[in-house]
Amino acid sequence: MGGVEIATIKDVAKTAGVSIATVSRVLNNKGPLSDKTIKKVNDAMSVLKYRPNTIARSLVKGKHYCIGIMLPSIWMPFWSQLAHELEKEATNQGYNIMITIAPDDVDSYIEKCEHLRASMLDGIITSHVRGTDEYIKNAPIPIVLIGTVDCPPSVSSNDEQGGLLATRHLIAKGCKSLIHISAKLDARKSSDERSYAFIRECDRRHISYKLYQVEERVLRNMDFSGLISSIYCDNSSFDGIFASNDILAAHCVSTALSLGYKVPEDVRIVGYDDIIISPLLYPSLTTIRHNYQRLAEAAVATLLNLIAGKEVEPKQVISVELVERKTT
Repeated sequence: MGGVEIATIKDVAKTAGVSIATVSRVLNNKGPLSDKTIKKVNDAMSVLKYRPNTIARSLVKGKHYCIGIMLPSIWMPFWSQLAHELEKEATNQGYNIMITIAPDDVDSYIEKCEHLRASMLDGIITSHVRGTDEYIKNAPIPIVLIGTVDCPPSVSSNDEQGGLLATRHLIAKGCKSLIHISAKLDARKSSDERSYAFIRECDRRHISYKLYQVEERVLRNMDFSGLISSIYCDNSSFDGIFASNDILAAHCVSTALSLGYKVPEDVRIVGYDDIIISPLLYPSLTTIRHNYQRLAEAAVATLLNLIAGKEVEPKQVISVELVERKTT
């Protein structure tokens, strides 16, 4: 059985009816080129499934066409869904990616960024670690942050909007005593804004509430069963829960049902993230939905502009939306 033949630049030129030099100019974005010619070459590459030699391109253009993605976890559903969208968008822009886990201490974080830089990457999209602002500001490689607004350039969801949407929804459903479960509120991260928005809205509306903050270790391991059980045991009169992610919210639903609560009749529950399993739960989970695609598009576009030496917005905030399902 013969091997699969790999298309060459010569094959592309022949299929498009242009010269090899013209194909090269299209690949390297060097004109003058008409839109018709560019389309003919791109169509030919698509038909032939032609992939440019990225090593040769990097030698010619001084770029490696590879970006690093450094996130706190790919075990947590929010980050895995975002990583999927980042990979799709990078591919659409002609870039490969290298994914790794971001350490949570300053020295290890900087060491890993330097390791990525030495791996012939053009730039890095990463989460934020407290204490790394000075390094990021002066980093020898372009860096875009996901999920923080304190250290530019950053791309984040509008978590203040999300916190307000969740809190107002529970109150509109008649809740008078609320519980909020969040991460520790001392890390200067944009996700804290959903909790601060909850607190402000409850205070403004004179709604009783209790706040539970989850240790980072517990969040990373997603070992929530003990925490959720204690919340139900320690509180008897609450009628609504706003959880800072959908896995927490799912634990709240399952524990409520196991203890004989009716959802949503006895307790209404709102999550955050709208991960892939949220509509599949029983009852299906009301939650706040990130626009994962727009987050990825903005992060990749910002990084590529930095790589090209262009000015970028210091802070981009992407809207979220409430998705009402059966838990409220």
